[in-house]
Formats: sequence, structure tokens, C-alpha cells
Amino acid sequence: MKRSLLALATGLLAVAAARADLAVPPPPGKKFVKVEILLTTDKAHADYEFYVSSGIAVKKVEFGPDAPVKFTAPRFRPGGGTPAPFYAVPKGAGAEFPTEKALTDALRAGKVAGQASVKQGLPYQATLDAKDPRTAVVEAYAVEKIDAKAGIVLRAAKAKDAPAPGSSDKNAPDDEATELTDEAAPAAYAPRGGAVVAGLAAALALAFTGLWLARRSRP
Repeated sequence: MKRSLLALATGLLAVAAARADLAVPPPPGKKFVKVEILLTTDKAHADYEFYVSSGIAVKKVEFGPDAPVKFTAPRFRPGGGTPAPFYAVPKGAGAEFPTEKALTDALRAGKVAGQASVKQGLPYQATLDAKDPRTAVVEAYAVEKIDAKAGIVLRAAKAKDAPAPGSSDKNAPDDEATELTDEAAPAAYAPRGGAVVAGLAAALALAFTGLWLARRSRP
């Protein structure tokens, strides 16, 4: 009996860890949509080349005053380990790695000399009214500076900071792009379900452990 209780508690904790990154359903009358990040700059960073991270691999992109970058930030991972969404490396540094995976691993480990990355958290999901026709919203940021120590420093940008629609779409996501308008203002970010799942599992584990201790203390 004791072994069964301990096994059950351990199993619950394992399930919590495995399911910690699963999303909870949206609140009644609401829906979750992705957040597309639009990065702009008013400077030409000729000494750098840029990479967007999907969380699994990186992709080289053009970035400059006439070439904004639009992407979806990697999903938050409970317990850390969420990769940076955007990297800058010295010109030509990416070519020193034989494969995309080798470059991806090096960037995530911070082993590319002179690399800089976006360190601030960026949203990947927003909450909208269920009747809202949009399937995505856009948040715009402007790059203030690129520094190997400080990283890629961003500031929230207004619609006027973004290039005119159609000026460049080579870095847009593969799916249909969302225009940056007043209607597409940032929505409240949706909470993740990992903490809830983990908390419930931990509570159940403690309850079973308490039951086991109570049975053990009986004469």
C-alpha cells in the first residue's frame, strides 16, 4: 500500500512536469490568438547579420530601415530554457558553422563571438473576444541599440514607427500577415496552464503523502 501511494504521487508529479507547457482553455466568451512581433529600426546595422529563432532552429533574415522583421516569439517554457527570439551576430559569423543546427546550438549557448540577442520577454499569445474576427494581433518594437553585453535593446513602437504597408514583406511569417493598425493594439496576454497543472498535481501528491504518513503512524 505504501509503495502504491508513493508511486501514485511520483506519477502525478511526472505528469505535471510533462504537461506544464500545455495551454488552458480560454475564459468563457474569449479566444486565444497568436501575437506577431514586428521589429523595426531607423539605423542600418551593416556590421551585423540577423537571425530569427522558432524555438527549434534559426533562420537568417534581412533587417534594416526598409526591411522590418515579423515573427512569432518562441513559447514560454516553465522552468526556463526559452530561447531568445531574435539574434544579431557579426557579419559573416553564421557562415563559420557547418550546419543550421550547429549555429542554432551555438547561439542558444551564447558561444558565437560578439552575438547579441533580445533578452526581454515577448508575448506569443493574446486574449480576444470570441467574436473578434482577428486571428492574430501585432506588437511593434523598435531596436534602440545592439550590444554584446546589453543585448538587442527594444522599445515599444507606435504605428508611425513601422514602414508603410507593402514596403517589405520578405521577412513576414509564412501565413497571412496582419496589418499594424489601431485595431490590432496589444491585447491582454493569456496565462499558461502549466502552473495550474503542476499545482494540482503537487497538492494531490502532498495529500497522498499525508495519507501514507497517517496510516504509518497508526498502531
